[in-house]
Amino acid sequence: MIKKVWKIYLNATRSIYISDDNKVNYRELIIVYVIITALSVFIVCYKHDKFIEDSKILAMLLSLFSGLMYSVLLKIPDKLTKLETIHPKENETIKDLKERTETNTLNNRTFNYLKNFSFTLSYSIIVAIMCIFFVIASSFFTCLLNFHLSTVKLNFEAIDYWLTFRVTLIILYRFLFVFFMFQFLYFITKSVIYLTDFTLYEFNNLK
Repeated sequence: MIKKVWKIYLNATRSIYISDDNKVNYRELIIVYVIITALSVFIVCYKHDKFIEDSKILAMLLSLFSGLMYSVLLKIPDKLTKLETIHPKENETIKDLKERTETNTLNNRTFNYLKNFSFTLSYSIIVAIMCIFFVIASSFFTCLLNFHLSTVKLNFEAIDYWLTFRVTLIILYRFLFVFFMFQFLYFITKSVIYLTDFTLYEFNNLK
């Protein structure tokens, strides 16, 4: 399962940093991940008391969003089945050649839009599910969100190893929670952008 999730992630990132002409451009991805990492560290340091007031509402919103996104994702295969490459025929006229070229170009671009939308939306659903698991974990271990880091005092002379382990685990948990939430917002935004581009492209090619 982990291997398949990793493949979904790779497809989502490739759909972002590989342009229509198959040129690799990591700039956007690198900038976004630097910003997401910096914001995650800042929020974890800033919210050193109770981290989230009501995580259950967040879990409900993510569950609702995941269901809606999954219902949209199910419609993509139906759209893809209608796309096919038209091959040249015998005694093809110039008009037939022009129509075939235009149809194939339209189908290829439609396929690319749907592919990018499908990849980013699929990973958005995966990230939303991961965030829901984070919320579920906090329901069993309330200290992950409710522990006040401001109460921890550094003492290098008498190190409390159990407390150090707990604090490290809590900080890592909070960082990953925020990091994946920002990832969700980024990839769901990219999927909306791809869907908007596809819709505009379809409107422009209506006959």
